[in-house]
Amino acid sequence: MEHVVNSTTEGGVNWISELLSKAISHHDNLLDPANVQEWTDRDLDRLPADQQQEWRQAQLEELEALKKRNVYELTDLPLGRKTIKNRWTFDIKTDGCKRVRLVAKGFSQIEGLDYDEVFSPVVQFEMIRTILALVALENWTVEALDVKSAFLYGPLDEEIYMEQPTGFKIKGKEHLVLRLLRAIYGLKQAARVWWIELDRSLKEFGFKRLYADAGIFISQHPDGTLVILLAYINDIIITGPNGTHILAKKGAFMDKWECRNLGVCQEFLRMRIKYEDGKVLIDQTDYLRRILKRFGMTDAKMAKTPLPTGYKPEPFDGMSTSQLRSQYQSLIGSLLYIMLGTRPDIAFAVTQMAKFASNPSDEHLN
Repeated sequence: MEHVVNSTTEGGVNWISELLSKAISHHDNLLDPANVQEWTDRDLDRLPADQQQEWRQAQLEELEALKKRNVYELTDLPLGRKTIKNRWTFDIKTDGCKRVRLVAKGFSQIEGLDYDEVFSPVVQFEMIRTILALVALENWTVEALDVKSAFLYGPLDEEIYMEQPTGFKIKGKEHLVLRLLRAIYGLKQAARVWWIELDRSLKEFGFKRLYADAGIFISQHPDGTLVILLAYINDIIITGPNGTHILAKKGAFMDKWECRNLGVCQEFLRMRIKYEDGKVLIDQTDYLRRILKRFGMTDAKMAKTPLPTGYKPEPFDGMSTSQLRSQYQSLIGSLLYIMLGTRPDIAFAVTQMAKFASNPSDEHLN
């Protein structure tokens, strides 16, 4: 709560990031597949046997991936050191693929001991739209990749110990802990460690990072044509005027990193992308439907303006409940994500209402 209060007081990027992290986190039916990201390991026990088996197999595959990449080693916990806990996260990709990750509970890390720098740059939404505009104007090709378990590639400088995951402790070695040799999802420095590895490898492929946006990398072919790579953590798109050069760079990237080849880019950061008669159309309709469903607004009537005409929200004199505050912040975070992606027309309304996210009233929510 102290962190939220500080972020509210300071405002700006920190507060916006705090709200974005709460996007679509309010759910009524946790076992609805649409809410799979909110499941816990205990929720799997409530699923039918065949579905349980599928998810348990995905958990085993995740552990095998960690072992294959030498992410950890079993060891005794040194005197005076504490372990960090972990949890399982679940997701279903747009192609139906089940994804399970073992995630460290990074909030228990100690600054200066378990981590130092944590900032990791990602491509900005404005630049994504700019590049897609170039794609439409110049009729470029756009290829997409998803780097599998991206965070597991980065070596750790710090000495970090983690508990063995619940339900998968090694028989006869339950007293041992995992010393993390590489970054794992959930660690505060994980995204930064991956980005450093990505930046290093792209330099080997002839890419240079754009100074104005550290999530964009550009490579110039000897014939003068450019290949542009956009990176948002492990989501990658590659584009440019020459399809042959794009496929060559994509092939080199896939040789270096284990990826899912998504072919022509149809979706990026929950934005659906369509190519039609020299146009590139982007929308977040599916994401918006999820938000409407989760906040009980599926049958709501349309409004001509984001806020009622002449409405001037006032600060709430009372004290908001934790439930209302959580719901309000989740809603604002979800709308911020849409605003940044494809709906700048709601920017004024959303940022106005975001001012009251630390202590909202029922009127603000309505």
